[in-house]
Amino acid sequence: MVRLALITGASAGLGEQLAYEFARRHLNLVLVGRQRTKLERVARQAARLTRGKVAILAVDLLEEGQAQFVWQRCVQHCGVPDVLVNSTALSGFGTVAQQPQNAGQRVLRLNTLVPLTLSQYFIRMHQHDPAASFLINIASAGAELTLPYSAFHSASKAALLGFARGSQFELARTRIHLVTVLPTLLNTGHFAQVTAPDLKPWPLLVKLVAKQQLAPKKVARKIVRQTFHGAKILRLPLPYQMVANVNQILPDLSYRLSRLIYQ
Repeated sequence: MVRLALITGASAGLGEQLAYEFARRHLNLVLVGRQRTKLERVARQAARLTRGKVAILAVDLLEEGQAQFVWQRCVQHCGVPDVLVNSTALSGFGTVAQQPQNAGQRVLRLNTLVPLTLSQYFIRMHQHDPAASFLINIASAGAELTLPYSAFHSASKAALLGFARGSQFELARTRIHLVTVLPTLLNTGHFAQVTAPDLKPWPLLVKLVAKQQLAPKKVARKIVRQTFHGAKILRLPLPYQMVANVNQILPDLSYRLSRLIYQ
């Protein structure tokens, strides 16, 4: 029986909604984020939904050694988590040449090194555990598809997909269930800030793409449900699974389509 979920990136967006979904299942929660005020707000809301306890850790995971600190603090004060959700991330969008030199390094640290560090701690702790445990890494459709102006974003998320595939053999010998989630565009404000300015200036096109945004609450509900039903690679929404299959056969297709709608 799962008892404790450790969730990074829990102060907003998909991480926040995942906190509420696990709270509804009455797990104890350790919520990790950079801004204490936002974390406290999420913790109060989560506490109304669960019979379990809710703790917060306000840390900047971009700082050296903070992933290790989060893991050790959780284990020492709350116990070993049965569920680990790696949801914290930077967008990583923008042209390679125009981004500051350290911007890509920050994206790779937060989107890749931090979740893989925590994943390794989790796997070490549970590799001989007879009880089931659940590791959820939030990647992106950008791990597979050609998305313009997403070099660092795609690189960071592709690493999580590679980790899932590369660890599949050894995890099959354990009770650890690794789920890698590849959602398309989430409705978290990212579209208006980053995506829309790069689309061709056709109002109908911008409106059409905007309508494809996924509601984080619905995505979180599907992630939790599918996690406990044995999902491994979870592509959302469902039609994206078909797109991914076509993309494997025709790998240039997403690139060709991108040229039609991006500047």
